[in-house]
Amino acid sequence: MKHIVALLLLAFISFNCEQNAPDPVPLLPTVTTVATSSVTANTALSGGNASTGSGPSITARGVCWGTASNPDINGNHTSNGSGPGVFASPISGLTANTTYYVRAYATNNVGTSYGNEISFTTTNSTTALPTVTTTSISAITMTTAAGGGNVTADGGASITARGICWSTAANPTTALATKTTDGTGTGVFVSALTGLTAATTYHVRAYATNSVGTAYGGDSVFTTAATTTIPAITTTAISAITNTTAGSGGTISTDGGAAVTARGVCWSTTANPTVALSTKTTDGTGIGTFTSAITGLAVSTTYHVRAYATNTMGTAYGNDVSFTTTSSTPDVYVAGYDNNKAVLWKNGIPTNLNTPPGPTRSEGWSVFVSGSDVYVAGYETNQNQTGVTIAKVWKNGVATDLTDGNHFAEATSVFVSGTDVYVTGYEENGLNNVAKIWKNGVVTNLTNGINDAAAYGVYVSGTDVYVAGYENNGTNNVAKIWKNGIASSLPGGPNGEANSVYFSGTDVYASGTVFGAIIPADVATLWKNGVASSLPGTPNATYAESVFVSGTDVYVAGYEYNGTINIAKVWKNGIAIPLTTGTVDTYASSVYVLGSDVYVAGSKANGVNGIATIWKNGVPATLTNGTNDAYAYSIFVK
Repeated sequence: MKHIVALLLLAFISFNCEQNAPDPVPLLPTVTTVATSSVTANTALSGGNASTGSGPSITARGVCWGTASNPDINGNHTSNGSGPGVFASPISGLTANTTYYVRAYATNNVGTSYGNEISFTTTNSTTALPTVTTTSISAITMTTAAGGGNVTADGGASITARGICWSTAANPTTALATKTTDGTGTGVFVSALTGLTAATTYHVRAYATNSVGTAYGGDSVFTTAATTTIPAITTTAISAITNTTAGSGGTISTDGGAAVTARGVCWSTTANPTVALSTKTTDGTGIGTFTSAITGLAVSTTYHVRAYATNTMGTAYGNDVSFTTTSSTPDVYVAGYDNNKAVLWKNGIPTNLNTPPGPTRSEGWSVFVSGSDVYVAGYETNQNQTGVTIAKVWKNGVATDLTDGNHFAEATSVFVSGTDVYVTGYEENGLNNVAKIWKNGVVTNLTNGINDAAAYGVYVSGTDVYVAGYENNGTNNVAKIWKNGIASSLPGGPNGEANSVYFSGTDVYASGTVFGAIIPADVATLWKNGVASSLPGTPNATYAESVFVSGTDVYVAGYEYNGTINIAKVWKNGIAIPLTTGTVDTYASSVYVLGSDVYVAGSKANGVNGIATIWKNGVPATLTNGTNDAYAYSIFVK
């Protein structure tokens, strides 16, 4: 009986204990700290990932930081919302070049818990994001393209990554998988875009990363090729025409999505020649500009030329360009004077340009032939016999006055481009000569007339007009080139003049003389893109009067004083070639090259007068008989 009572009492106590058990103890949140990024001198970015677990709701979260370990919410901290999940915390108000400690925190009604501690050091106060630009997209095919960038400044911290990123949406970032990694450091880099889709528009940005973060260049947009097509090509204008040869070429702007395996030009006496003809060149592969030599032509014959480019889809052709070869004996035009009268010689036959009836004085300084029109620039004294010279240009023997005859003036050079006629020269303003250029008779002053100046030579290439001459600086004459009216001084000595200019390819050539460059001598000088080269000669004076470029060969005409007489010379690529034996005074004033023939105009003395003379490949031919003084100043061969 006692045992039964004991068991009943035990069961009663156990039942009451189960009914009165206390509730579980509430738990703190859990939180981890996110690594810092975008660290600058005064700011950084961190954050955390908070979880409630089985505890109450999170009422506050953020990060706390300080310069001592284990920072808490009693110090600097952010407030970044409530609830569980990932959160970002911008940190500001930091001191440059200082180490900080950061912990994420999360708070509920039980209390505050902290994440793991991390540390970081702010940058120097001068550190910033890099500076980068995006290179234009090129070599576009259906699935590939070429790009790149230029990191021009590292922001004060090393560039640890650079490249490009791309997307079909604007302003792509490095968060995308479609990016390249192209080294480290500043400077230009190239990048290959691959895996593209045909006929799709893409956005590309270059990027550069340093300890501060990642900077981006501009957004460059391009569209991949829709399908493979034949290339796109244009034909280069014909140049260097002789009786049996000419020069041309082409420019391939796109390959159509497949590699260009052959390119060149083809020609025929009928329009639209094709590569089926044997009269063609083969000038390499790939896109870009190429040059072609056309040979084996017939004299005085009209030809048609087209550039071509071949890929797997076929052969594309450029525009049809026609030209006519010269006669077997080209026409030689020379401007100068005979017995104080301007003269134009064509194949040795003179035409007097002087205005009748006068005994006026005139000279032809320059000749240029365009089509069937012949232009001569020079001067003539006015008819009222005051002796004032008038700048003139003659077209097919008909004179046009460029100045009014009130001041001394001369026209020194003429160049025709299309329908525009350019003439250089100078006119006195009552005190000094003013360098001038006339375009179709409308004058532009190249100098202000405060100091003496003159323009002696002109060359036109496309829309660019180059003029050679000089301007005094108050002490010496300074050799100059004007490009579209903007002057550049040429080096070589304190005193000099440039009297001829020539443009070839991308290079600007000028010839002239630096006076007293090797005391006491004057030195013939050739300038290429503003860099002076002295032309070799004896220790005595040399003078350069004219420059002409044919292919890779540069010719300069002038003369040298050997201590007794003057000797006409031509310098070819800097090597002097005398035109006479040095027994009489001779002068070379102009040079022109056609094919393999070199023509020079000048004068030689007979003891009393000058004799107008031309040399072809060094062989002289006289234009006058020496009875009267005469000089050949300019030569043009066509």
